[in-house]
Amino acid sequence: MSAKITLIGQPQGVQVKNGIVSFTITTGPASSTAPKGLKLFKSVAYHVECSERQYHRGRADGHDKSELILEGYLEPRLDETGKLYVAVVALSVISKQVQHSRKVEQLREETIKAEEAYEQACEQFGVDSAQAQSAAEAFEKVKAGWLKLKAAQAA
Repeated sequence: MSAKITLIGQPQGVQVKNGIVSFTITTGPASSTAPKGLKLFKSVAYHVECSERQYHRGRADGHDKSELILEGYLEPRLDETGKLYVAVVALSVISKQVQHSRKVEQLREETIKAEEAYEQACEQFGVDSAQAQSAAEAFEKVKAGWLKLKAAQAA
């Protein structure tokens, strides 16, 4: 039996062997306060494995030191000494830097499409038409996305 998990963190102890990259990501606790009657979990170390190709495709370049965002399946395993540990078999690996770059590119494409739609609506129906106003609203939504991305980047 396995469960799907998403991890965000800095890889530690990266090792490459036979085309498999393995490393540890330590997480937790998610909050400094627990609900009444519950104890806080301590930090948990996850042993992650993925293909070398997957690991390198998820990074912007060799100097990308941003946190990784991993999606994968949890698997309980035993080490050489018989001690139980939690392994994560990664299905998806991407760094925050690559994710940010993709988001910027997506917003750039949406901006171009929204601008073209507005210009086309103005030419075809006139600046004061409902179609042009609708296209202008769509452009403002894309613009708000840019501002939100810039604010998140500055923080």
